[in-house]
Amino acid sequence: MLRPYANPSYARGLPLVAIDLLLFVAASVAVVEAPGIGLKLLASCGLGLMLSRLFVLGHDACHQSLTPSRRLNVWIGRMVFLPTLSCYSLWQAGHNIAHHGFTGLRGRDIPWVPLSPEQYLALSPGQRWLYRVYRSWWGAGIYYGLDVWWKRQIFPKGTIRPVFLWDSLLVTGFLVLQIGAYVWAAVSTGQSPLLVFGLGVVLPFLLWLYMAAIVFYVHHTYESARWFDDEDEWRAAQPNLEGTLGTHLPLRIDLVLHRALEHTAHHVNPAIPSYRLAAAQRALEARWPREVPMREITLHRYCAITRTCQLYDSIKHQWLTFKDVEGVPLAMGVRQPAIDKHKQTRGAYEPPR
Repeated sequence: MLRPYANPSYARGLPLVAIDLLLFVAASVAVVEAPGIGLKLLASCGLGLMLSRLFVLGHDACHQSLTPSRRLNVWIGRMVFLPTLSCYSLWQAGHNIAHHGFTGLRGRDIPWVPLSPEQYLALSPGQRWLYRVYRSWWGAGIYYGLDVWWKRQIFPKGTIRPVFLWDSLLVTGFLVLQIGAYVWAAVSTGQSPLLVFGLGVVLPFLLWLYMAAIVFYVHHTYESARWFDDEDEWRAAQPNLEGTLGTHLPLRIDLVLHRALEHTAHHVNPAIPSYRLAAAQRALEARWPREVPMREITLHRYCAITRTCQLYDSIKHQWLTFKDVEGVPLAMGVRQPAIDKHKQTRGAYEPPR
């Protein structure tokens, strides 16, 4: 049904890349040239938005959905990932293979995989504190920066393929050139190099971390979202259809992010480019209205989700809070029969016996 939407176009993809790169350069120049700290801060926030938009286009290129040319997609993806200091090949391995291949399967999927009560209680006090920070309303960017970007997107670890190493060197070289350009521009214009570097590199990067983290969070975290430990159960559940969520933001801010929150259609068919996702998502909603609901997420609603969706019992298919399980003795490794697939239970957590 979605195959007609999986139709990348040079006429649609290339202008988007050109426009966003020009806006990125313009915002970078404005950080240096804008008079007064207020306008510089505004330019810096705009630069953070452009990092997010470029990352979405790189995400499309990595799925080979931006343009019809595979080779062109690879080089565009590498280029537009540079401002977010993300390695194209490392992202491809983690996102395309692990996340899209095992969406909602704990132990294989990344990111935002919730811990089970047993896993959480087995952590040290320091590890529990960090996990609680990650799942707080204000900790999303910290989680994405430490657990995703630093561990998976900048330096290769484990089996190091040559392409991983070259991409990492490319990103590192870009950062060095970027820092040098801002320092030179600051000195040439009689400004503080530390201020210009902070507004040109640090603040936009932090804003991108938070935008990326929150977008990825709402894609797969909700009171009705389900996670699995059992692969057979997971395969029978159609995780790409029922385990991914479409979202609208207030004032339709999601439109500025290249439709990145029209997420169900993307998971059902990753070959659909972002500029065709809205039509594909509407087609899914019309065909499966119960399985593919569209939600409105406000800041208040997002905070409520972070308070409710903290731990996940994949046996009972039940979201839990930290208060539900702290102080409750658990028999590790004991499984219980799963509840009905469409029921969500709340209340006091009962540990396995």
